[in-house]
Amino acid sequence: MKQTIDQAILEAANRISRDDFVRAVLTGRRRGFEPRYSRVDLRPVEIKGEVKIQIVSHDGKKDFTTNHDVGSKDVEEILNSGFANIIVEGTSESFQIQITKKEEAITGISKTKLERVLDHDHKKVRLLPESHPIFHVLGMSDGKGLIKPTSRDKYIQIDQLLRIMEPTLSKFEVGSRMKVVDLASGSGALTLAVHAYLSEVFQPPTVGIERNSDLVNKSSESAKRAGLSGIAFQVGEIKGAPNGEADLVLALHACDTATDDAIDYAIRVGAKVALIVPCCHQSRGADIEEMATRFPFFGKDGIIDERLLDLATDASRGERLRVAGYSVDIVEFVSDEHTARNLLIRAVRK
Repeated sequence: MKQTIDQAILEAANRISRDDFVRAVLTGRRRGFEPRYSRVDLRPVEIKGEVKIQIVSHDGKKDFTTNHDVGSKDVEEILNSGFANIIVEGTSESFQIQITKKEEAITGISKTKLERVLDHDHKKVRLLPESHPIFHVLGMSDGKGLIKPTSRDKYIQIDQLLRIMEPTLSKFEVGSRMKVVDLASGSGALTLAVHAYLSEVFQPPTVGIERNSDLVNKSSESAKRAGLSGIAFQVGEIKGAPNGEADLVLALHACDTATDDAIDYAIRVGAKVALIVPCCHQSRGADIEEMATRFPFFGKDGIIDERLLDLATDASRGERLRVAGYSVDIVEFVSDEHTARNLLIRAVRK
């Protein structure tokens, strides 16, 4: 149903103050607004015997946590800070607000069955919770909805990618169509998780391209078992990926020059956003010879040579995207305890 924005925000604030409040999520960007954070999570916590509202704000790199009194004006202020999509969940009902580009508030209520937890344990809020059905389908979680120890690193990589992706989503209207192409999709875990996450706010037709036919078949079966629609996997090389529409291009750990092929593809199709994690750099001979002629200290220590070349290669990749009209930053993907290849190139077309 339609409500004024003020009415919808007030109802959301009232629901957050109730004794049955479980959690709230704020995402997306209203037309004409520039929220300071890409996503905000709210939940009740008990501190020294008193219930507070904990607000965890994400800027795509770090989390900022503050605690506020129930009914505090700070809660209403964050609700009014320019987010287009607001979900407030209680133990039995979920209240949703979608603010359109015409500045209209479309609201809805659906049934839920959630438990109110007040533990103040400082656990990091994950964008896709461990209990999400997609992780069970992928074999990453157990029967209790907890990520298995053997899948913990993969889960953390998925969560961190979603966090790095969050600030770029303001390029897209809430509820709009958003074509996703994942190059070198591998087992499809990342492709499926991104599709499931984006489907909460957008219409994201998704294609995973992978040269290993066995992995393509496995990914397709996982998508079918998860009941996901609008997602497909196909056999192919990055270099041979067909031209066409692509709003978001992903390429994680595409080996050697396949990363360069992914950058070429993103530029060629005019992707609005590209998230690329380079992998091993194997073509080294000519590079080492060239660097050795320019720098007398080069070519003498193998491990130093490799690291310098890795950084130089990835810096040049970022520059190629800048020249092609993208705003680029190169950030740490995850801690190197989870993967040695931990840089991510985030490019947003200007």
